[in-house]
Amino acid sequence: MINNLLQPPIKWEQRQRLTLLEATVFWSGEFFTNVLMDGFGISRVQASKDLTLYQSLCPGNIRYDKFLKRYVVDEPFNPIFMTGTAAEFLQVLKVQQDRAGSAVVTLVKNLPEVEVIEPLFRQVNAAVLQAVNQAIVAGKEVRVRYQSMSRAEPVDHRLCPHALVFDGLRWHARAFSYTHHEFRDFVLARMLSAELSYSAEIDASEDTLWHEFVNVRIGAHPGLSATQKQAIEFDYGMEAGILEQQVRASLVSYFLRVMRIGRDDLTREAMAQQIVLLNRDELDKYWTF
Repeated sequence: MINNLLQPPIKWEQRQRLTLLEATVFWSGEFFTNVLMDGFGISRVQASKDLTLYQSLCPGNIRYDKFLKRYVVDEPFNPIFMTGTAAEFLQVLKVQQDRAGSAVVTLVKNLPEVEVIEPLFRQVNAAVLQAVNQAIVAGKEVRVRYQSMSRAEPVDHRLCPHALVFDGLRWHARAFSYTHHEFRDFVLARMLSAELSYSAEIDASEDTLWHEFVNVRIGAHPGLSATQKQAIEFDYGMEAGILEQQVRASLVSYFLRVMRIGRDDLTREAMAQQIVLLNRDELDKYWTF
C-alpha cells in the first residue's frame, strides 16, 4: 500500500480515484478516462491529471495503447493502493451488489457492539480471477484447468464466462462450456489456472436460464403451531403467509440452499426446518441439487 508519508500528501478524494483507477485496470486489463469522470463527477482535465499522477507514482503499471485508444495493464504490475488479492476484489463486488438500488445510511456515533459471523473465505487464485474477469469484460474465451469433485484428476475446459455469482458460500463463474455444450456454473476456487483466449463465439443472451426470472414462494412449516407460524411470518416479512422472491432460474438451487430449504423440507422436524418451499412443482425443473 502507498506510503502515508508521501509528499505532497494525497487528498482522500484523489486517493479514492486512484484506487478505482488501479483496481479497474488491474482486474479488467483496461481503463478509460470516462471511468473516473462518471464515477466521481469530475472533468476530463481532472481525470487526466489523476492519470498523470498515477503514472508518476506507479511507473510501468499502465500504458496507453494507441491502437486500442485506452490505457492497458502492463507487466509487471505492482499495486500500491490495493492489496490485489482475490478476496479484496470479490468482497468489493459483494458489497456493491448488496448496496445496489438502496440508500446507505452511515451511522457516526452511538453504535452498538456488533459481531458478524460469515463463512470462511474460500481461497481463489488472483491470476485466475484476473483472467476470468478480463474475459467477461472483453467478451473473450478463457481456457481453464479445473478440478471437479466428480473426477480424480483436473481437466481442461474452454469457457465463455459472462458473469460472476456468489451463492452465499462460494464464488462461481457463469459460463458456456464447450466441453458440456451448455451454460454452467464453475467454482472459481477449483480453477487451478486460467488463460485468456480468442474472442467469444457465444453470446451471453443465449443463456436463457440466466435471463429468465422465476418466483420462489416460501411459507412457514405446516407442522408449526399457529402462533409459531405468526412468529416465522413476521421474521421473514411474509404477506398472507407467503414470502415471494424473484430469482434467476439458473440460481434457484443456490437460493434454496442459502435459505436452508432442501427437498426434505416437509419431512424434517418443523422446529428445525421452520420454512418450506410452497411452489415446488413450478420450480422442480430448476432445482438441480
